[in-house]
Amino acid sequence: MKNIIKPLMLLMVLGVSFNSCLLDDENLADSFDDGPNFTSFSNLNQTVSAVADGSIVTALVNIELQGPNMVGYTEDVNLSIAVDAANTTAIEGVHYNALSTTSITLTKSNNYIGTIPLSIITDGIDPPLEVAPIITLKFTDVNGTNVITSSKNTKLTIIYQCFADLSGTYLVTNDACSPSKLATITQNADGSWFLESADGYFLDQCTANTGLYNSGNIVELCGEIIPTNDLTYGFLDLGTILSGTWDAENGVLILNHRQTFTGNWPGAWTSTYTRQ
Repeated sequence: MKNIIKPLMLLMVLGVSFNSCLLDDENLADSFDDGPNFTSFSNLNQTVSAVADGSIVTALVNIELQGPNMVGYTEDVNLSIAVDAANTTAIEGVHYNALSTTSITLTKSNNYIGTIPLSIITDGIDPPLEVAPIITLKFTDVNGTNVITSSKNTKLTIIYQCFADLSGTYLVTNDACSPSKLATITQNADGSWFLESADGYFLDQCTANTGLYNSGNIVELCGEIIPTNDLTYGFLDLGTILSGTWDAENGVLILNHRQTFTGNWPGAWTSTYTRQ
């Protein structure tokens, strides 16, 4: 018997998942005391995708002011950052340029949020690299009343990609039920690719869920597809992409999938996308 994924069930699953996160996550505000405010990197682990086409890719590092005394705080906060050489494997002049800006002012008018640009070099890079270069940034100074810097650094991992263009209309099938249906692939702003159906139309065509498209995003790296569950129903482990290949010469994308949502459906299948 085929399982039908009903919207109500999805809402219940989402609700349980969301509530679990609330229970498991430490409430940062609860750990605040009456101490000073502090500057912090908004993202402590950031991945930067850069197509090795000779251009300079600008990565943006966001910084913000947090703490227990933000209410009523109005002063400007000046801070400085630098590359943490001891924890950086990327090479200046090879993988990145020296910081063009090492200081920034956080203001109340901008909600105490600021951005530092970092230039990633792609010229002379032959991807994929065996080991992804890492740039670590740290705070070196801060000037503001009752403000300190966070001791936590931010790590930027550079993923160099070969040039690829997956955009277009594809004829899609899979070896679970052999459908034949068109789908589009478009590029996202971050260089990844959005698939109208990222499970080879498995959910729509091979189960009793006609019209329910399991769209998603993939990252192509020099002919290989990075494993991902970044699909609409990936949180259910439904259509998870375990591996894949991109044949640029023939315009053929192959994705290998898994699902553990129900034993009534195939647990694994392969989808083939052929550009039209």
